[in-house]
Order: sequence, then C-alpha cells, then structure tokens
Amino acid sequence: MSSPLQSPPQLLVTVLDWGMGHATRTLPLIEHAAQEGWHVHVASKGTALAWLESHAKGLNHVTFHRKPGPNIKYAKRGNFWRIARQMPAFVAYVERERKWTAEIVNALGIDAIVSDNCYGCTASDVPSVLMSHQLQIPTPKWLEGSARLMVQRWARAFDEVWVPDVEPGEVSLSGALAHAHVHPNTRYIGVLSRLAQHKQPQPATRWARVGMVSGVEPHRTLMEQGLRTWMNGTEEPCLVIAGQPGGGIRVDGHITTWCDPSDEELAAALQEARTVICRSGYSSQLDLAALDVAAILVPTPGQPEQAFLGKLWAERFGFVCLTQKELEQGRIPDQASGALPACTANVVACRHLSAWLGSIRRRTD
Repeated sequence: MSSPLQSPPQLLVTVLDWGMGHATRTLPLIEHAAQEGWHVHVASKGTALAWLESHAKGLNHVTFHRKPGPNIKYAKRGNFWRIARQMPAFVAYVERERKWTAEIVNALGIDAIVSDNCYGCTASDVPSVLMSHQLQIPTPKWLEGSARLMVQRWARAFDEVWVPDVEPGEVSLSGALAHAHVHPNTRYIGVLSRLAQHKQPQPATRWARVGMVSGVEPHRTLMEQGLRTWMNGTEEPCLVIAGQPGGGIRVDGHITTWCDPSDEELAAALQEARTVICRSGYSSQLDLAALDVAAILVPTPGQPEQAFLGKLWAERFGFVCLTQKELEQGRIPDQASGALPACTANVVACRHLSAWLGSIRRRTD
C-alpha cells in the first residue's frame, strides 16, 4: 500500500457501453484494484457509466469519466445488416479512441490500463490489458478471416489479453468465441461476476417467474412486453428486472417490477425463481454460472454472438434457447432446463489482477 505521503498509482479502466454487460463484469475488478490501493479511473458512457457510478459510488479512490464512443443503432428486424453498415465508423473510431486515451493518460498520470472491449484504449509505454471473450467475432464464413486479423491487430497493441472464461475445452462457457489465437499472452481468468459474493447455499422459492430485461432499444422494450404477457399467464408472484438505473419498484397485481435492484437483490431473485428468462449475453451467462442457475435464453435479434452462445449452451449444457419471436408469441416452456459445471467466480481473475498490478508497482517504485 502507498504511504500517506505518497500518491496512489493510477489505473484506467475503460468499458464498452453497448448495454450493461461489460459494465457489470468489470465491477469486481474495479473493487479489487481499489482495495489494492490503486486510484481507479473508470471511463464509459451512457447507461453503462450510469450503472457503474451507482454501484461503485461508495468506493474510495474511484473517479468516473465520460469516454466518447459511437452510438450503435439497432432495428426491430434485419438487425445484423444494420449493425454491419455501422462497422466502418466503429473501426475508424478505434483510432480516435487511441487519441483520447493518450490525452487522458498524460492528463492523469495513468500507470496501467484495463480495457473491457475498448480496442483503442491503449497507450505506448503504459502497461495495458484487453479483456474480451470475443477473440473470434461471429461473422458470415467469408468474413471470418478478416475479422480475426482485425481483432489480432488491435489486441496486439496490448501487453496481455484476459478472457473471462475457463481454459478452452468441453466446459468452456464461450466456446469458439474465445479460442482464436490473437495474442501470445492470453490468460483465461475464469468466471467473472459481481453477483458471486451473494450466492445462497440453499435458496427457497419466492418467485414463480423472473424475467431479466436487457439490451438496447427497441429490443429491450420488446422483450419486456413479451415477459409481461408470459407472466400474465399465471397468478403466482412474478418479477420483472427492468434494467433501468435510477428507477424504483412498482407492483401491478401479482407482477412486481424492480428497475434497478442491488446486486444482493438480483442474485437472490435469480436463485429464488422457479423459472428465469434472460438474454444470452455473455455477462448474463457469467452471472448464471456464478450462481449455478438454469434459465431460458433469448438472444437479441441480429446479434450473432448471442445467437451463437444460446445455441452453444443449448447443445453443451442443455439450456432452452428461444427466439425473441417465440417469446413474443408466448411459445415458452413451463420450466428452464440445463446444468452448468461447478465454478468459483472471481478468484482467478482477482489473483491475476493482483499479480499484474503488483508487477507494475514494483517496476515504478
């Protein structure tokens, strides 16, 4: 730890803001770095930044910054091609992101960088880590080689790549997404979830149906509408987790809505549900793995990664995977199915972070 007369070392953590998944999985690392005596500068924007500010506001030596970035727009249908048309602007933005990172590094005296899927957030002469499970971006076959080379070029600007998953194999949670060789210093840091510390040994059933809404508009609202229709099919207690920071609690008959539950409340709700429905976004799946909860998975339309992960978990772990259209039409089984391999979340990741930050401090002392 730094002495009272010595300023703490400065860590920049940048977080991709496409939904809240990247924000939620970085929180344990932010908390751990602050506990290790680092001043953590957290940079993101939009809902992700709002969520991080609300969940880390009690931590000492944590400062928040708005990081500029492109706003990816989605459509109700044909989403893949709409996203694809925006990729050239995203690629060009990576270079602008490098300029922003250089400026903030110089202004704040940054000693190290952890970037969650922000490919341009690295700077020369500053140790940096890229955290990602997307070493192979899901694309049509004819684009796979180009996509892999692009990720490899971006990844090799960092000193290491950290993958929030177990080593490649039959119990890997991300499958082929994280098996591409894009960096010689790739570390698999295990399951990463801010809900892990709230896992109950023997949870009781409180809710018949729990639906966890996530994703960007318009799909967030379409999912919520489908979940509420599903919940109207029973008179037992149901819960909608709306994923809207700053909102409150609403009760409409047998359906309760939590807009922004605490981590402890969210973990309890997922464990105390008879049936859970959520997206097949990777961070949501990490939470399920950390809590050992089965769920019905609904990929966001037009997002190939979520479609891949939903299919992978159906084939590998026996989960049910529905399309959003099937959700909207009410074609939903009575219960979730499937079983995940046992894991202890966050331990390996925090150990890696401690070792890496310790090596940097020894270098700079």
